[in-house]
Parts: sequence; structure tokens; C-alpha cells
Amino acid sequence: MDKNVYIINKEITSVEVDFNLDTKLSNIFLFFQEVSSIQSEVFHIGKADTLDKDLHWVITRFNVEITRLPKYGEHIKVLTYPGSSNVLFFNRHYRILDEKDNVLVKASSIWCVIDDKTHMVKKDPFNGLKLPVLSMEDELPLPNKITYKEGNLIYKKTIKYSDIDLNSHLNNTRYIELIQDAFDIDFYKSHKLVNLTINYLAELKLNDEVSIYKDEGEEITIRGSKEDKDHFLCSLKFINK
Repeated sequence: MDKNVYIINKEITSVEVDFNLDTKLSNIFLFFQEVSSIQSEVFHIGKADTLDKDLHWVITRFNVEITRLPKYGEHIKVLTYPGSSNVLFFNRHYRILDEKDNVLVKASSIWCVIDDKTHMVKKDPFNGLKLPVLSMEDELPLPNKITYKEGNLIYKKTIKYSDIDLNSHLNNTRYIELIQDAFDIDFYKSHKLVNLTINYLAELKLNDEVSIYKDEGEEITIRGSKEDKDHFLCSLKFINK
């Protein structure tokens, strides 16, 4: 394995799974966040070079392909590696493997660094630092832009303390929970998620009220908005179990 591929080993615990004993998708995103954070420290683009300088990492888009979700008690490997980058955007890829190195989940993502003072994307935030550029066979394509047609209001939620992260914004994994809650348990009993793409469009903060809409076309699209401004769009593909 290339030295610039970072791997963590995990055992899936009871608090990380749903009624099917499958790892919840929001926890898959937590695993991605964890391994990204660790490798960022290795590459010297972590806390000392972002938070301590009034900068923070922001995900703009994520694409996830699921062969199957890890089960309760299963031992897995979560790996990440950097893709191409420029002065504004950084690409990152992920895989989750079982004990026999079968690929369970693949993902690709696009990140940027935001200046806390200007709330703008920081150009060349690491002063010319060049990260390694890797690729793997059968790599998942980078996430596309999502369009939303029309749909129905499913529910509303007010962002509370337990939802926010170290940037005082709704954590990226919490967006996934908002999306998951747009479906009832009977739907999950009869459907399996195979692909999810999300566009993070604007931050949600403490006490914001977000409205969740669902457009059930060939692929299901979830829209999260506040005062008619889109804050995220998500496209999901399910198959029947």
C-alpha cells in the first residue's frame, strides 16, 4: 500500500448500527471524517495550520457508492488518500474494506478551506504546499452538481447544541441524519441504499430552522433549505431488498 494512503482499523459497535445491524450511513461519514482528520495532521494541514489560524476545512461535495454496509461486530479498514488539488479545492478519496479486503464502500469528495474572518474560500491556504496526488483502480468519480425540481415538505428541524461541531456549524454527518430521517422505517425495511451524492451549499448554525423536502423521481432528491435558500441537496439511489 502506498505510504500516502492512511488506514485505520475499526470494529463496528452496537451504538453505530441500526435495526438491521448495519452501520448507519451517518457513522460511515464519521469514519471518513476521522481518518481525514488524522491524515491531515500527518500532512501538516491539520489543527495547527487551520483552526489555530482562523481557518477551517469545509466539505463541498461527497459521492458514496455502497456495495454493503458493515455489520455489528465486523472488523473493517477505513482508508483515505488525497487526489488532485489546486489553489482552491482539494479532492479526497475513501474506501472501507472488510477483513478479506473486499471493498464495501467507496467515496470521493471535494474540500476547501474557509477563512473565518472573511467567510470566503482561502486561496492557497498552505502557502504553496503540494500534497501527494494518488489514484486507485476503479476509483469513484468526483461528485456532480445536483439539481432539484420540486417536492413535498417532509419535516422541519431546529439546529441545537448537539448538532454543531467545533466550527459551531451543523456537522457534515448531521446533514446525513437529516436526510436519513426523510424516510420512515418501513422504507428502510424494503430498500437498500446503493449511492448517495450530496452538495453542501451553505452552513447551518445554532437555532437555524431547516426545512426538508423530498422529490421522488427516478432518483430521490432531498433538499434542505432555510428561508427559501438551499443549504444542501442530496441525490439517493435505492434498490429493493
